[in-house]
Amino acid sequence: MLVLVVTPLAIAGFAWVYFAGPTPPAWYPPCPFHALTGLYCPGCGSARVLHDLAHGHLLDACGHNILIVALAPFLLAWAVISLWRGLRHNQPPLRAPLGAARILLVVIVAFWIASNLPWWPFTLLAPAQ
Repeated sequence: MLVLVVTPLAIAGFAWVYFAGPTPPAWYPPCPFHALTGLYCPGCGSARVLHDLAHGHLLDACGHNILIVALAPFLLAWAVISLWRGLRHNQPPLRAPLGAARILLVVIVAFWIASNLPWWPFTLLAPAQ
């Protein structure tokens, strides 16, 4: 029954991202953290990443936020497996091991700091405008 709700929503979401323009204010607000501080957050550029990935532009997506591109396959796999567990086996979603969650937190914080450093090669981590 959940599939009957999730599938049309996923298709509609993909269509929205695919057909919306790639630049603000096409379909997403600007990052509030960046607007207030002038610094990039770990998610800056993620909406443009979704748009680029929907169009199959992997290199452009990497230029907007390489962290989101790197994590997307793992998040998608987790979502599919968790949905499968819930629908077929009536089990709760997968839980990430505590060690993996800690490593992910360290990676996100390190990316956050590195993407705001004004020196090459760190400037490559900042979202392309």
